[in-house]
Formats: sequence, C-alpha cells, structure tokens
Amino acid sequence: MQDLRDDAGRALESVGRTGEPAVITRYERPVAVLVGIDEWEELEAFRDSKDAAVIARSRAEGQFVPLSAALESLGVDPREVEALLADRTDGDDLIIHAVGHRKDVYS
Repeated sequence: MQDLRDDAGRALESVGRTGEPAVITRYERPVAVLVGIDEWEELEAFRDSKDAAVIARSRAEGQFVPLSAALESLGVDPREVEALLADRTDGDDLIIHAVGHRKDVYS
C-alpha cells in the first residue's frame, strides 16, 4: 500500500502502457487488482453476458424475473428507465421499483 500511495502515477502509467494488471497488497496480502480500462470493459462485458444468460434461462423455465432486477443485472439503472418511460406515458400510471446500480466508478 505504501508504494501505491507514494507512486500511484507510476502504477497507473505502467498498467495503462503494458496492459498488465497490478496486484495491490496490504500487509503482504493481495487485496485488489488495478487493471487497464480495456481489460475492465472485457470483464464487465463477460459479467453482463453471464447475467443475460441467467435471465434468459429463467424466462425459458418460466421463472419470474422482476424488471428492476433484470435491468440491474444488465448494468442499466432502473431509475433511468423509469424516467424515460414516465416521459412517454402521458400521465399513465407506471411504477418500476428502482434498485441501485451495480457499477461504481471512482475518479
């Protein structure tokens, strides 16, 4: 951790340049991995495809999947969908129970 605090810029530069992940340790134990944006996007796409497969399988088996859960598993914020649909329903009652967005972005 101390090395990362002292030279975070160099770690970011190295990961960005080489594409190789950097393991971050605390007390000599791995606690996190710093990866380049391309690898992160591939990981997210893989997770999204797994989520979509689970939803498709549940539908094929006739299992109920709440809309908010399906949207969240695909990385879509249900509140955004609710706002878009509310603009298009011309006052019709439409309720979508929003759940939190699963992706956190730190800058």
